[in-house]
Amino acid sequence: VPYPFATMAELLVHGKRSGLSIAAMLRANELAHCSDDELDTGLDHIWDVMSHCIERGLKITGELPGGLHVQRRAAKLWLTANDTVNALPHDGMHKVSLYAMAVNEENAAGGRVVTAPTNGAAGIIPAILRYYSQDCKPSNPQQGIRNFLLVAAAVGMLCKKNASISGAEIGCQG
Repeated sequence: VPYPFATMAELLVHGKRSGLSIAAMLRANELAHCSDDELDTGLDHIWDVMSHCIERGLKITGELPGGLHVQRRAAKLWLTANDTVNALPHDGMHKVSLYAMAVNEENAAGGRVVTAPTNGAAGIIPAILRYYSQDCKPSNPQQGIRNFLLVAAAVGMLCKKNASISGAEIGCQG
């Protein structure tokens, strides 16, 4: 790959030398293994799966599977936030929290799991991407989502190489 790295310091040195962003360097590294179209199709598919998970989580009510009788909350809170004036604050943190809760509940219900390696990630990546793409109204959301996923991949690679991504090894919040 054109920009090999095992630490963030190495990645930042590549960035200073090349003048490229982390996303651009990760894109270049990925393009050593696939075409531009294949990379974009893969990134778009990841976001599509995450987005559908949020949509389902914001619509489905009822009890989560298992013997604890835990009720889903995201759909009801989302409905309240959108149907009642000032029922919930409508700032970014509340929206991101609801999107993340929707992901958590879908994962807990045995739906499509979009957090890895455990649900300790709390659905933050899909929640932030949803907030960015729908609530911030960027001029080119598709490219922004792709760039975000590439940067998130870089951070994940660093964690995998230098720490752990195993919930069994270091706990789900690791």
